[in-house]
Amino acid sequence: MVIGIALGDTEIFNVDEIVVSDDSNYSQLNSAIAKHLMIDTSEKIIEIKYIVNEHYPPMKIRNDMGVRLIDMKISPAIVEYDSIIITEHMPNVIEVGQAYKDKQTIASAMKHYSIMYKFQFRVKRSSARSYCLVCVGDNCTWYFKSTRINDSALFKVQKFNSLPTYSLMDNTYIQCKPTATVVGSMVIPKYTDPKTIYIPKDIQTDMLSEHGMNLTYMQAWRAKEKALKFLRGHPADSYSRLPSYLYILEKTYPGSVVKLQKTDDDYFLYAFVTLSTSIKDWDYCRPVIVVDGTFLKSAYKGIILIASIMDVACSILPLAYAVVDSEYDAS
Repeated sequence: MVIGIALGDTEIFNVDEIVVSDDSNYSQLNSAIAKHLMIDTSEKIIEIKYIVNEHYPPMKIRNDMGVRLIDMKISPAIVEYDSIIITEHMPNVIEVGQAYKDKQTIASAMKHYSIMYKFQFRVKRSSARSYCLVCVGDNCTWYFKSTRINDSALFKVQKFNSLPTYSLMDNTYIQCKPTATVVGSMVIPKYTDPKTIYIPKDIQTDMLSEHGMNLTYMQAWRAKEKALKFLRGHPADSYSRLPSYLYILEKTYPGSVVKLQKTDDDYFLYAFVTLSTSIKDWDYCRPVIVVDGTFLKSAYKGIILIASIMDVACSILPLAYAVVDSEYDAS
């Protein structure tokens, strides 16, 4: 057997073989591993994981029951489905027997499916162990059922009648109502390159031509915001990471000048950064500093100020930069 042992966040060992008796318990296995690797268990905690199947995350061994499971050829959670696990939210085909990495993934896949085939469903049952959908039409036989695979996070498609049977009179009512989240997930590839310009009007045009969906401008705008949030996170989260980022800068470039100022309510106000390498370059540059600024086009606006210098070869070098709310004496 192969046992992966992780010590803290950095040290990882792969042990090809450890000889223990058939009736060994967790404590004895832990001691055998510590002895084999010469680890002082009073200073470090050993975390043991057993790889059952390449398609399934390693199983953490915590107690005597976990040790007994090592002798099994395959975990019960894998017996029911041993194939490729779908992790994407927009699969090309949905069919019985497929396994998805979790409930959220299979729910997103079905929302995308409803847009692709232009109809609407409702949730009949949703729990930790099952996810069932039916068509909104009274006499429609479209049906979808998925259940969780044992105690894992995986969800497997158990039943799927993919042919809706609603009448033409119900067609208008049953047409899919697109949501910003679903449309946003469909246009994510358009925003992977930060240089790409893809405005809400483009989303309206593409959704109408490719999927027959007539979106309002606000629906398209919200879809764009959802896509950007998925790729880049919420702007407020970026500001909350500033203290950590500035701390790393100081540790990485000793001698740098880094300042962060907040309001009385603990909100971001100003930030100033000049790296030690730029400070050293100043000794070899002309005694002239040029300061310029430009507006930030983010959710919280503001201005970024940049101080630049020029060396004897007429090359422009950055000396310092700051983010402020506006250009006035206080900032």
